[in-house]
Amino acid sequence: MRKFITYVTAAGLFALTCSAVIAATMSALSSMDTQTAKVAKTPYAVMFTGDTTAAIKIEGTKITVLRAGDYYLNAAAQIGGNGTGDVYLWLRVNGKDVEDSNSVQTVSSPTFTAVLVAQTGITFNKGDVLEIMYAATAPGLGLIASKPAGMPGVPAIIMSLFEM
Repeated sequence: MRKFITYVTAAGLFALTCSAVIAATMSALSSMDTQTAKVAKTPYAVMFTGDTTAAIKIEGTKITVLRAGDYYLNAAAQIGGNGTGDVYLWLRVNGKDVEDSNSVQTVSSPTFTAVLVAQTGITFNKGDVLEIMYAATAPGLGLIASKPAGMPGVPAIIMSLFEM
């Protein structure tokens, strides 16, 4: 009987642990709108679409954190445009740029595209407001969406936010 109780207790603890892991929230946001810089070297907030979850509320460019905690964030933007130059992608929290979060990709021709990634582990407080920012060294460069015939669309940006 003692062995049986030990197994049942262990199974119960395992189930509780799994439930805690499953309870973590993952949010997937994206945009099928091309978003390019109107003015060189000017920061722009990325516009997203997506649904509110238990962890976040999305309103245009602002992602409000509803639950404090540690998160993993991955933003991947398809960049390019009608010229040449650099495109930058970084994080902003509560109106302040996050140190060491910037990434850059050179657009070598108007037909060039690449995926530019910004990712991090970050701790948020309840009510923090996250924005993904971009800038370009020339107007007309930025985040490019496309809809290839017979295939799924290519979003200008895809972002995953996972509460750990």
